[in-house]
Amino acid sequence: MVQLNSIKLKVKEGLVEDSRKGIVRINREDMELLGLDTGDVINIKGKRNTVAKVYPSFNDIYGIPLIQMDGIIRRNAVVGLDDIVTVTKTELAIARKVLLSPIDTFFKCKEDDEREIKTILKGIPMVSEDELSLMLFGHTELAFHVSGTAPSGPVKINEQTDLVFVECELGDSKSRVTYEDIGGLNKQVKKIREIVELPFKYPDIFKKLGFEAPKGILLYGPPGTGKTLIARAIASETKAYFVHVNGPEIMNKFYGESESKLRGIFKEARSRAPSIIFLDELDSIAPKREYVHGEVEKRVVAQLLALMDGLENRGQVIVIGATNMPDSLDPALRRAGRFDKEIAIMPPNKEGRLKILQIHTKGMPLDDDVKLENIADVTYGFVGSDLSALCKEAGMIALRNILSKVGLDGRFPSFKVSMDNFTCALREIEPSSTREYFTEVSNIKWSDIGGLEEIKDTLKTLLDVPLRNFKLCKEYNFTPPKGILLTGPSGTGKTLLAKAVGSSTKANFITINGLTLASHWVIDAEKVLHDIFVKAKQSAPCILFFDEIDAICHSRSNTANNLTDRLISQLISEFDNLENSTGVTVLAATNRIHLIDSVLLREGRFEYILEIHLPNTCERENILKIHSRNLPILEDVDFRQLAENTEGMTGAELASLCHKSSFIALKKSLKTGLKTKINQEIFNQSIAEVNHKKKSEEVIAPK
Repeated sequence: MVQLNSIKLKVKEGLVEDSRKGIVRINREDMELLGLDTGDVINIKGKRNTVAKVYPSFNDIYGIPLIQMDGIIRRNAVVGLDDIVTVTKTELAIARKVLLSPIDTFFKCKEDDEREIKTILKGIPMVSEDELSLMLFGHTELAFHVSGTAPSGPVKINEQTDLVFVECELGDSKSRVTYEDIGGLNKQVKKIREIVELPFKYPDIFKKLGFEAPKGILLYGPPGTGKTLIARAIASETKAYFVHVNGPEIMNKFYGESESKLRGIFKEARSRAPSIIFLDELDSIAPKREYVHGEVEKRVVAQLLALMDGLENRGQVIVIGATNMPDSLDPALRRAGRFDKEIAIMPPNKEGRLKILQIHTKGMPLDDDVKLENIADVTYGFVGSDLSALCKEAGMIALRNILSKVGLDGRFPSFKVSMDNFTCALREIEPSSTREYFTEVSNIKWSDIGGLEEIKDTLKTLLDVPLRNFKLCKEYNFTPPKGILLTGPSGTGKTLLAKAVGSSTKANFITINGLTLASHWVIDAEKVLHDIFVKAKQSAPCILFFDEIDAICHSRSNTANNLTDRLISQLISEFDNLENSTGVTVLAATNRIHLIDSVLLREGRFEYILEIHLPNTCERENILKIHSRNLPILEDVDFRQLAENTEGMTGAELASLCHKSSFIALKKSLKTGLKTKINQEIFNQSIAEVNHKKKSEEVIAPK
């Protein structure tokens, strides 16, 4: 193969694992053309020259003349995505001295910091005027400007290199967040880049095509999903002038001041076009005018609408808005010509969570037993900020564990973050998308439920298998049902089964008590129910468990304004809006199925009705053994005989029987001073007490 001195390649996003390591990836064929081996150094020529180590790319760009580089290298080469760079082979010298200027003014270098910085920088190629971004332990970012090197030209640092920290003369306040720092949002970032970058790069094309590029983008989604992070990345990556406006900053109590601030922002953006205006917390300055009592808010909304309408004459200015409450925005903003595109930034899926975990653990010393794939599996509903908090908490737990080993000199011994640290952190961090309705799922396992084998197998197949064996379910075109109703007498284990489902599936589990929902004000109850379903969809896969659902869904009356009627209508609407692909299943329990409105019991709503009967003799024996396994019991206790003597008892009554037996034995032990074990006689006494209580309840209960 004929070797070349240089080749031209198109720039593509770098891999997460290569970010901030001075690594680029190109095709193996292109490496052979330049005579490169893995780890060799290349010169990258964009609008300026920089250097990086080269590694072969993976199969996703095989055979395409592309170069994968992170945002820091793109900034050093002064190129953007899809730009063309010239690549040549080069050699590195060992640096005797490197002058580093901290870009962050708060940085004060200590001896330990210098040692850690030198360790991170070892082997990273650099030239004078490059920018370096280092990720330290705990996801702390430090940025430096390479003010000079000795010798000049491409160099690398080793143990003998002298690092000299000098004050930075460059006032670079631009964000250093790159596209590689955003995990799980590749499709959304691609859409935003098309809208933002294409009009700036190729304005003439839009003129030839005879239409204008989109003027505004609305980013909406739950808090913590990455809306502001995307804006920071755009500010860092694009060459456009970027204006970041926090919504509350606009508001002013004096007449006309708020509108004046808005006009000033748009005027500045027009004068420095191409530019981007990012309006964070847009709902705070543009709420629905019919629900706002203050005159200031109404005037600000009107001013914003006027400025957005005037965008045709302003040149290259794009407005990006972000909100987690899109329904509270004034509808006049959400039409073509103002916010043309609306992009949902939702909680990430499993692959997205893995990417985010990789990003936030880049600077962490992870132990070999840490499996990020397993953590991504069990963090349903976690948004990017939750996963960031999870990694930080795991690091803090690891740090607390070695505090006792800190020596008299104050130095910390080397340590690693283990899988146990992440497991402990998972108990501390709740998914923010379901925090409002969060219910701690108990550790009830299927083995803790006696009997009900057929019901348990059905629930496992309906809810557990689709999450664990997706390929098999796809082959059979099987998806979890929209609704499952558990019915049966009180105490037969309906709520216990629901808890086992939540513990076994590891999906988000939201418990809603029917009585609690029905106790809301008339106007609010339907909205609360709608919000619950919205939260469930955002944190899918999710199981919504309605306990005592008969409290809100009993047969409708003829009164149109009855709260129960309206709640049923709302629930029907939510069921009909559920698609199988949303990953939301409604699980409900009732002991009075005859009160449930029949419209909810058809296909497409509660598709499976599982009736739970009183346990038979074998099941009662199993239940008694489960509830007695941690009690001090004599070996000669005949559980079969006890099961025969407890005909007609529910699982709850059998659990109560074991508790009463423990209480009787405890009282005897206190009286005699000797340890009394539970025998057949004590069990029989407990059975008599439970039967007496049942008869008393039957007499008191109204007929």
